[in-house]
Amino acid sequence: KKKKRKKKNLKKNNKGKPKGLPLLLILLFSCILLTKKMDIEKINEILDFFEPVQLKHFTDISYINDEGCLGKTISINSLSEPINTNTRFDVAIFSVNQFLNSPEQKKGNAPQLIRQELYKLRNLLPGAHIADFGTLKTGENIKQTLAALNQVCSLFYHLKKNVIVIGGQQLLTNACFTALKEFENNINLVHIDAKIDLSTQNDLLSRHYYLTELIEKHASHLYNISCAGYQYYLADKKQINILNDQYFEHYRLGSIRQKFENLEPVLRDADIASFDISAVRMSDAPAQADGSPNGFYAEEACRIARYLGISDRIKNFGLYEIDARFDINKQTIKLAAQIIWHYIDGFTHRKHEFPKEKITNYTKYEVQIDEIDFPIVFYRSTKTERWWLEVKPTPDKENSHELVIVSCSVEDYNSACRNEIPERWWINFKKLK
Repeated sequence: KKKKRKKKNLKKNNKGKPKGLPLLLILLFSCILLTKKMDIEKINEILDFFEPVQLKHFTDISYINDEGCLGKTISINSLSEPINTNTRFDVAIFSVNQFLNSPEQKKGNAPQLIRQELYKLRNLLPGAHIADFGTLKTGENIKQTLAALNQVCSLFYHLKKNVIVIGGQQLLTNACFTALKEFENNINLVHIDAKIDLSTQNDLLSRHYYLTELIEKHASHLYNISCAGYQYYLADKKQINILNDQYFEHYRLGSIRQKFENLEPVLRDADIASFDISAVRMSDAPAQADGSPNGFYAEEACRIARYLGISDRIKNFGLYEIDARFDINKQTIKLAAQIIWHYIDGFTHRKHEFPKEKITNYTKYEVQIDEIDFPIVFYRSTKTERWWLEVKPTPDKENSHELVIVSCSVEDYNSACRNEIPERWWINFKKLK
C-alpha cells in the first residue's frame, strides 16, 4: 500500500511540474515577440525620417568592385537596396545638412562627399555591423529640424544603437543631448572645438550658443562638460569663469599637446561627443568658414575619434561645421571620412569594462594624502591597464549611492602617491559637494 501511495504521489508531482514550465516558456516567447514587434515598428518609424543615399550622384564608385572596401560591407539605405527591418546594425550613420547662418554651406553637400570617401576606406573587423541611413529630412526652420533629430536619436537609443551624426551646424548637438535625457540622468558631454561655444550675450541665433542652452535648460541631467582643444586667445574670460563656476573641465590645446594620452580618460567618460572641425588647424582641414592656423593635427583628430569610439559609455558622436566650399583637393572631406572610420574602429575594439560592474577584474589602490582625512581609491584594470578613481561627497559609507567612478590616468595615481591631490578627483569632489 505504501509503495502504491508513493507511486500515486510521484504521478501527481510529475503531472504538476510540467504545467508551469510551458506557461513560463509561453510568457518568455510572448515577450520576445512583443519586443521584436516594437523594434520593427521603431525601425519603420526611423526610416520615415530619412532620404536614401543618392548613390547615382557619386562621382567615384570604385568601392563597388572592391570587396575590401567599407562600402561593400555596411548596409546603405539606397533607392535600389533600402534598409529594412531585417537589417542588422550596431552603429547608425546619418547626415543632417542644415546650417543656421549660411544657407550657401548646404549647397556644398559635404555629407555626400564624406560618404563617398568613407565607403572607399578599408573594411573593419568582420563583426562590425554598420548602417548608413542617409540624410535626415530637414524642416522649414531649425526648430523643426531639431525636433526631428531629437525623435530619431531617441528611437536609436531605444534600440541601443550607437549614433554617428554628420552635420551641419554644431547646434544640432542639443537635439542629440535632449533625446538622451530619456535614458540618462548624469550626462557627460565632450566639446571638441577651437572655441568655447558659450554665449556671453544670450544670442539665440549664434552657432556658439548651444553650450549655454544646455547649461540653462538641462542642468538637472548634465553632469559634466569637457571642453577639449580650445585655444586660449579665442576664449573669453567670462566663458572660462562660467565653466569654473559649474566645475566643468576645460583643456587648452597646448596642455593636451604636452601629454596627449592624458586626454583619453576625459574622452572615455563621454556620453556624447561634439566635434567641430575648427578644432583641426586650417592647413590640415581647410573646409572651415572661420578656421585657425593652429589646432589639432589630422592624425591627432583621428586619435581623438578612436579614443571616443573605444569608450563603453559614448552613445552619440557628431562631426560638424564642415564647409565644402572652402576645401582644397577634398582634403577636409577625406579627413572627415578618416575621423569617422577611426571612431568606428574604436567601437569595434571596445573592452566592455567598468569597475562599478565587475570589481573582481580590477586591482584596488588606496592612497592617503595629508590634506584629506580619507584615502583616495583607485582601480586599475588587469586587462587593459586603464585607471579609474572613486569620488564620494564624504567618506561616510552611508552615502555610497552618491559615489561616482571617474576615468583617470596613471599620472593621477602617481600625483596622489606624491601627496598631491589629482585634479580630476578634486573637480568631481567639489561638484558632488
